[in-house]
Amino acid sequence: FIKPGIDLTDMCQRLEAKNRELIQERGLERGVGFPTGCSINHIAAHYTPNPGDKVVLQYDDVMKVDFGTQVNGRIIDCAWTVAFNPKFDPLLEAIKASTDAGIR
Repeated sequence: FIKPGIDLTDMCQRLEAKNRELIQERGLERGVGFPTGCSINHIAAHYTPNPGDKVVLQYDDVMKVDFGTQVNGRIIDCAWTVAFNPKFDPLLEAIKASTDAGIR
C-alpha cells in the first residue's frame, strides 16, 4: 500500500494499526514502541507527521520508514528504505550491501 500519492499520516496510522493488531496490543504490556517515522529525502531520521500534516509521498522521493514494537518494555525496531524511481536503485543496493556487511 506504500506508493506515490499516499498521505504520510494515513500511511503511519495504517502501519501502527497493523502493528497493534499483530502484537495484540495490551496497554503498557505490549504495543507500539514509538511513533512511526517516515523521513523523506534530506530528513535523515525521526520525522513523524503531526495531526493535520498533509505530506504526500512522491515518485521521486526516497523515504526511510522506521517503526517499533514493544513487549514488556523491550523494543524491537524495524526500518527500511523505499524509492520508486529506478534512478535510486544503486542507492538501495548500497544500503542493502552495507546492512548485510554490518550483520556479518
